[in-house]
Amino acid sequence: MARLSLILFLTSTPASIAFSPAASINRRPTRSLQHVLNSQTQVDAAAVEDKFDQLLQAGKLKSATDLLKKQSITLKKESFLEVFNAIEERTKDAEENHINKRTAEEESINLGANEYPPTSPARMEMTEMYSALKATNNVKAFGAAGEGVYPALGTKNVTPILLEKITGLTMTSLTPKPTNTLLLAGAALAGLEGVLSITTGIDLNFLIAFTLFLGFLDKLLVNGAVFETATRIGMPEYTKKIVKHEAGHFFCAYLLGCPVEGCVLSTWAALNDARFGGRATTVNAGTSFFDPALSDEINGRRPLTRASIDRYSIIVMAGIAAEALNFGVADGGAGDEMALVRFLSNLNPRGGGATSWNNDAIKNQARWGAVQAVLLLREYKDCYDALVDALERGGELGECVYAIENAIKENGLPTIAERPLGYIVDQGLYGEWMTDVPVSSETSEQTHSSGVDTVGSEGIPSIEEEVVSLEELKKRMQRKLEDIDSQLDNL
Repeated sequence: MARLSLILFLTSTPASIAFSPAASINRRPTRSLQHVLNSQTQVDAAAVEDKFDQLLQAGKLKSATDLLKKQSITLKKESFLEVFNAIEERTKDAEENHINKRTAEEESINLGANEYPPTSPARMEMTEMYSALKATNNVKAFGAAGEGVYPALGTKNVTPILLEKITGLTMTSLTPKPTNTLLLAGAALAGLEGVLSITTGIDLNFLIAFTLFLGFLDKLLVNGAVFETATRIGMPEYTKKIVKHEAGHFFCAYLLGCPVEGCVLSTWAALNDARFGGRATTVNAGTSFFDPALSDEINGRRPLTRASIDRYSIIVMAGIAAEALNFGVADGGAGDEMALVRFLSNLNPRGGGATSWNNDAIKNQARWGAVQAVLLLREYKDCYDALVDALERGGELGECVYAIENAIKENGLPTIAERPLGYIVDQGLYGEWMTDVPVSSETSEQTHSSGVDTVGSEGIPSIEEEVVSLEELKKRMQRKLEDIDSQLDNL
C-alpha cells in the first residue's frame, strides 16, 4: 500500500512543480522510501527462507513444498541440501513401492497380478517437492530427458549390429558376465589359511571349517557385509565398478524425471537404511527411485503406456551401460537384466487384442534401453562424472543432486535436451542410424517426443496394429529375399 500511495502522489503533482528545483529536492524522500521498501522485501524474503528451512528441519515436507510453490524461493546451497535431507528422512520409513527398487525383493514381484501396496503419501510428497523444484527453476537436469526427449528417436527395433553402430560398443561389452570376484577372494582366503596352518601348526581342516562357520554367521547376521568389506580392501576396482554402476541408474532416473530417494553402495549402508530392507536386507548396493506414472499404471489406476515401459527399461539398463562405457565390459548387471525380463514377461494382457512380450521382444527392448542409456550418459558426461565424484566422497542424496545441477550450471544442457542425436530407421537388413530427420519419420518424431506413446491398451500392439506391422514385415522380407536372389544370380 505504501508503494501504491507513492505512485498516486507523484502522478497528481502539477507539471510546474515537478520540474522545479523544489521538486528535485522532494525526490530524496522518494529514494529513501524505495530503499526502505527494498530492505523490507529482503527482510520478507529472508523470513520466508527461514520458515522454509524450519519446516524442512521439522520433517514437514508437504508444508515446505506448498511454501516453495507459493513463494517461488530461489534456494541457496544450504537450503537445497536440507530439502533432500528431508526427502531421505521422509521416505526411509515409508511403505515401499517395490517396482521402482532394483533389489532382490523383485524376485517376488508378480507384475501380471497387480499386487502392490498403494502409492505411499511419503513418496507423493517427495514427487511434489521434486516437481516444485523444477517449476521454480531450482533444478534443470531433473526431467531433462523426460516426456520422450530421448537421444535416439524413430523405431524401437534395434538389432545387435545397429546397437554397435550407434553406441560404438560391442554387444559383448553390454552383456553382463559372471564375475570371478568370489572365486578369487576364496582362493586368496584358502591360501592364507594354508600359510597360517603351516606357521602355527593348526590343523588345516579345522581352519577351513571355522572359516565356513564364520562365513555362515556373516551371511546370516549382516548379509555378508564382513566378507564384502574384505573383498573391497583386497580389490579396490570392485568398489569403483559399484559406484559407476549405481551412478548410471541414479543419473538416468533423475534425467527421466523419476525422483531418486536414496542410493547405497555397500551392504553396511543397506543394513542401516529401511528403504533397502534394513536388517533384513539382501542388497549389496542399489538405487531407489520412484515413477509415479508407472506406479499408477501397475496398480490399475490407468492403462499401462509404452512411455512408462521405456523409462523403466532405460533406467534398468543404465548400470550396465555405465560399466561398459567406463570399463569396456559389464561385470555386474545380471540382476538388472533379470529384473527387466521379469517386468516385461509378466505384463499379461487384460484384453483389447494385446499380446504378451516374447523372448525376442524382450531382448530388443533391452537393446533399445541400453542404446538410450549409453547416449544419455555420454552426452551428459560432465553431470555423470560430477555425480560419481560425489558418490565416491560419500555424498548424501542432496550433495549428489547438487553436484549434477552445479555441472549443468557450469556447462549448460547438451544439445540433446532440444533435439535428438539421430533416428533409428527400419531400412536394410539390420536397420539404419540417421542423423538427419527421415522424411517418413517427421510425424513419428512428434509422436515419440510427446511422451504419451500408448500402444494398444497395455503398451503392446493391438490386433489391427499387429496386422499392419506383419504386412510391412512381410514386404520387407520379400524385398530382402529378392535382393539375396539377385546377388546369388550374379555369383
